[in-house]
Amino acid sequence: MNENLMRELAEFEPTEMPVLSIYLDMRPQATGGNPGVRSGEIVLKDRLHEIEKAYRPRGEDLDSFLEDKEKIENFLENEFSSETQSLAIFACSAKNLWETIEVGTTFENEVVVGKIPDLFQFANLLDKHEKTIVAVIDTNTARFFVTAYGDLEEIETLDDTNKKMFRKRAMGGWKQKKYQQNIDNNREDFAKDAAHAVEELIEKEGAKKLIIAGDEVSTPLFQDALTQKTQEILSEEVLRIDIRTPKDEIAEEIRGVLEEYENEQSHDNADKAIAEFKRDGLGAIGAKATKFALENGQVETLLMDVSSDSLTEEIRNEFIRLASTSGANVDMVENHEKFTSIGGVGALLRYKI
Repeated sequence: MNENLMRELAEFEPTEMPVLSIYLDMRPQATGGNPGVRSGEIVLKDRLHEIEKAYRPRGEDLDSFLEDKEKIENFLENEFSSETQSLAIFACSAKNLWETIEVGTTFENEVVVGKIPDLFQFANLLDKHEKTIVAVIDTNTARFFVTAYGDLEEIETLDDTNKKMFRKRAMGGWKQKKYQQNIDNNREDFAKDAAHAVEELIEKEGAKKLIIAGDEVSTPLFQDALTQKTQEILSEEVLRIDIRTPKDEIAEEIRGVLEEYENEQSHDNADKAIAEFKRDGLGAIGAKATKFALENGQVETLLMDVSSDSLTEEIRNEFIRLASTSGANVDMVENHEKFTSIGGVGALLRYKI
């Protein structure tokens, strides 16, 4: 599940056959009249019933929808992991489209039918949950984690020949193990070994950010051992986390750091786009100028205010589709008063025409 899937969905060729885009909150309700029932399943059942009525009398479009409905029901009954917090499904049997995404963060319940996939919540997921490496270290032990799309997985290990062996799960996470190397040499040597291992992991995973945590002795040594390239993606905040801290507590500790980083990054991009636009540089502001730049492949980063009243669902989805098919990033901007006041949409450009 990554930008490649986003691009494949964005390049989906529309026909008259129905395409289902489903985002579901699959957390069991803790309170109310039906504790344990998932709100997403209730919304899904009701919406599928409504959609089915809209496609009668029977034809090829209804046949395709009914195949999708059966497949969705079978998936939920037999394949869906009950530990998953949220689920996305993109389906169109007539066009052999079937993609499922299970994540550890929350989607807003939404079941949409149209000619192309609705990608807004997927784009928001990719933007808000960029793959991040977390390194928790002391003077002779290092634990590495990969966080992506709301999940945190601990990974591992050094074998007897000191070769790094990273084993990946099918859905992009890591097998939970502890990476530990006890050495009798000095602390700097260990820090260098740990830094080299984490940089291999960053490259392998294509991670966009590194967070380090540990004690006051080990973290400076580890940070100094990182290459300049790695330090450019390093979080400024170094967390104080004991090496024995349980994974769930570590996940809670880093959640705020990631949210703050994403907010700062999107605000910086919005400020830069506005400044570039004012000086007639590599910035576009407003729906018309942004769409023109997207259609010409000029956009490096598409910026959208998720709460803007000026962006309809149709425009929003079209802009995401154009960005994804041209290899542009999508950055969701929140709580930026100036950006909202000028329409809530803009772009950083690769070049001018």
